[in-house]
Amino acid sequence: MAIWVAKRPSELGEFCTLAAERFDPRREFLLSQSSDTGGLSLGQIITLCGSKVDASTSTAQRYLILDTSDAREGVVVCKKEAVPAHQIGSTKKAIQPGDVIISRLRPYLRQVALVDAGIHNWAEDVQTICSTEFFVLRPVGELSIAFLACFLLSQPVQAVLAASQEGGHHPRFNEETLLRLPVSQRILDRRQDISHTVEESVRRYRESERAIIALIEEADQAYTDPDSTKTGLLSPVSGL
Repeated sequence: MAIWVAKRPSELGEFCTLAAERFDPRREFLLSQSSDTGGLSLGQIITLCGSKVDASTSTAQRYLILDTSDAREGVVVCKKEAVPAHQIGSTKKAIQPGDVIISRLRPYLRQVALVDAGIHNWAEDVQTICSTEFFVLRPVGELSIAFLACFLLSQPVQAVLAASQEGGHHPRFNEETLLRLPVSQRILDRRQDISHTVEESVRRYRESERAIIALIEEADQAYTDPDSTKTGLLSPVSGL
């Protein structure tokens, strides 16, 4: 069934937006339904960081670059090597441990992640940056926002983002929709417990990731080290 919406010119926003998706009534319905749970809007909990980095403004020697495909189901999944500043390419956003990133492009891909200090190949002399397709969420205050990695992947939030996509070939949701997302009081009451569990889960993921990488490197060595038969290919890894 087709949905018809009538808007006055004064209701088209600051930029006189004519995209039909901007006025999808399902978006407002879902936001109003979610807001009935009380709590705060996401914009009261976080600030969006947009510190831009490119080759001409770089201050670090090396950069680890995260693309949208490197964030998945709450975790950064990236095994890239850091690159020198001149290889940054297009403008990126600076990120730091404790941030939560979510891709505004094709939200159904669930490209959400907690940024943690254990990301592979992130070192003291390396700055991590990400695609400008990411919104970078940083906490207002001292409390962790790790819990938002799960909140943003929840079914009600995903439904709002799905109804808020604009554009045919590269569907995206906008900043206003993200900041208006209501975080229920029930979630806020357990904010610290959930954040701790998310952080601990990511830490364990990094342990598993390092163990697998070590085994791959050992397998590589078996074909390059003439003494590999003495070391024992795929020997047990401590802690597993």
